[in-house]
Amino acid sequence: MNGFTTADSIRFKIPEDGVYHITFHAAVFGNTVRDVGENVYALLCADGATGQGISGVFGRTVYQHQTAWSYTTIQVSVTEFFTKGSFVRAQVYLDSGATGQWWIARSPFDAALNCFMVSPSSNGWSQPAVQPPTPTRWAGDSLVTVAAMNSQTFDTFAHLENRPRFTARNTSFNVAAGQEKVVLAWQSMYTNDPGFALQGLAGGFADRTAIKVPHSGLYLVSFFGTVQHIGRFESASYGFQFKVHGSGEDAKIVAQNSTTRLGQDCSAAVNDVVYLRAGETLHVRFFGWGPDTRWLNGDGDDRIFTLGAVYMGG
Repeated sequence: MNGFTTADSIRFKIPEDGVYHITFHAAVFGNTVRDVGENVYALLCADGATGQGISGVFGRTVYQHQTAWSYTTIQVSVTEFFTKGSFVRAQVYLDSGATGQWWIARSPFDAALNCFMVSPSSNGWSQPAVQPPTPTRWAGDSLVTVAAMNSQTFDTFAHLENRPRFTARNTSFNVAAGQEKVVLAWQSMYTNDPGFALQGLAGGFADRTAIKVPHSGLYLVSFFGTVQHIGRFESASYGFQFKVHGSGEDAKIVAQNSTTRLGQDCSAAVNDVVYLRAGETLHVRFFGWGPDTRWLNGDGDDRIFTLGAVYMGG
């Protein structure tokens, strides 16, 4: 816990202004379940912020516990700007009306709240990124100038301390089960690097369905989304998945889950590091199963659908 402090192991104090990547997961046990399942909520919350620092609930997912005497793993991850002295915490809620005994697994790998600084910043989430420098090979007769030295030393550190990043939020859809290549269209995107561009995916897809990335290298990608299904059977289990793609047809990351409740939110989330080439178009495709079933976006605010990426280097 380098730099972070806590008085109760619940609220963790942010040590410096900056952009942080936060992940939370927990294996939740329940010894009983109603016929239609129980909702289990994962929340990321902040308090004590100043200025532009994030406050309140900044990440929320909901999972359906479907089998008694078993575990359900819940997770959520977000990249946000925090101010020094504010606090971050994770919360788990049960559905109203849940009965029986519930607990979170205590093994170190079964539940964890992780937080690390992506970039130090006193100017908010969108402080402009410093573009990655192009290292050059020194020659014996090279002229050593201030500009040349800065490009090989200072510019490199400045880039590493304020990495290019984007976050896209809020989407809507209503599609039949089994429909292929449903690509999510994002209503908003914010970034600190103008090289990220929200545009239409090639091949006849709608506008605002893809984010073009400006640099080749590794990206820390996080996604979570919440859906509902409407159909004839309340307690049947219907599966769904989100696939995070680059420009190719093969998915970079897959997140999937299943739901048993009609008209109830259910989430899927994933967090991973992937390699993308400059100019690739990052996008998310949805697929849902089930006869006589339609799938639509979940209820709630614009934070129940989030796609984010941070450039980690070439």
